[in-house]
Amino acid sequence: MIELHGWITIRETYKATFKEDTEDIFIDRIKEEIKKLSWFKPQIKALNGEWFLEFTIFANRRNSQSEEVFKLYNAIGEMAEGSYGLIYLHDDEADGKENQFQVFVLSKGSVKEFSDSYLSPIIPTIEDME
Repeated sequence: MIELHGWITIRETYKATFKEDTEDIFIDRIKEEIKKLSWFKPQIKALNGEWFLEFTIFANRRNSQSEEVFKLYNAIGEMAEGSYGLIYLHDDEADGKENQFQVFVLSKGSVKEFSDSYLSPIIPTIEDME
């Protein structure tokens, strides 16, 4: 089973928030990227002038929807390099990582994977042995 939780704050550059004349262009590009996806259809939202995405997936195994999450995550990083966010993923079939969350961090246009120290190891941190 996979459990995936994530969010992205969308910004044009890491030096500042969107410039007024380019904000619509970037948001429209991201909406177009979302339209291209077959299974993963998050809603881009704005609160207090900040654009963001948030999403959760529970599935029996990695599938097209979960793969599209990473495709969009990387695309946003390339288009709007100031965007940042996290994906927390638990995949109980991940070789050598079945008892931990994997953390994918988006910042300054790139995605890096880190070990989780807050909820991992899953047994005994959040679950007991049977």
